Amino acid sequence: MGLLEKAGNAQKDDGKAAKTVKAEEEATKFNETVAKATKKEEPASKPKKAAKVKKTKTKKAKTPRARKERVVKEFPEGFDQVNKARAWFRTIVDLAVNFSLFSFYLLTNIVAGGASDLTYVLIISLILPIFNLIFMPYKTGRTVGQWITTTRYVNSRGKNPPFLYHLLKSSPVISYLSGAGAFLVLISASTEWTNGMIGVVVTLVILFLLVPGNWLFKKLHHQSFGIWEFLFGGVWNARAQKGEGGTGNKLFQRLESLSDYTESKGWLEDKE
Repeated sequence: MGLLEKAGNAQKDDGKAAKTVKAEEEATKFNETVAKATKKEEPASKPKKAAKVKKTKTKKAKTPRARKERVVKEFPEGFDQVNKARAWFRTIVDLAVNFSLFSFYLLTNIVAGGASDLTYVLIISLILPIFNLIFMPYKTGRTVGQWITTTRYVNSRGKNPPFLYHLLKSSPVISYLSGAGAFLVLISASTEWTNGMIGVVVTLVILFLLVPGNWLFKKLHHQSFGIWEFLFGGVWNARAQKGEGGTGNKLFQRLESLSDYTESKGWLEDKE
């Protein structure tokens, strides 16, 4: 009986031990499941984004532009400047050739009240300045007045300026005529002030203002250049050589013979 009781107690102890082992295993399994569940519920902490590094643009140092040195236009070598007497005589001759006949046409019409028929005089008076200010400079580089006084216009490179310079250089006469025309229109009682007439008067006034404008520009310029001399890069009045510009032509030979005559009379020399 004692042995049987001991055996029964041993079986009971084994059963309890087995139960405790199972309970411990179940407890560990439960703890593992709970731990897994908590891990799933916890939100995964997002990795912090790296702070953006601002790229500072390196500004290139601006190299200052080298200023171009202003080249002073100088009177070309190998030429002689013209004295005042020769320059004035050239101006008088060119004015006579260009505008004397046209002035005669205007005065005759004013005196006759527009009744005189001088169509041919008008045509010739328009042909003469075209011949002297366009054809002659284009062909020979000199006007009639320059041929008679053996003078010429020359730039800083020692060359003749284009014929356009000769046209603009004679613009003071056109400016005076424009001013006179604008004045006559302004004082006329019969003037109808339409838009076209206002435009004509404004144009005439602007042309007239070229004269004081050129004088003021010449006073302020450091080399005493007028507007036209400045626009053409520097132009001077210089002495010309005999036969320069048109040898072998009878017209030019006749003009040169006139230059000999004017020099023999002493009209081209400054009086002391």
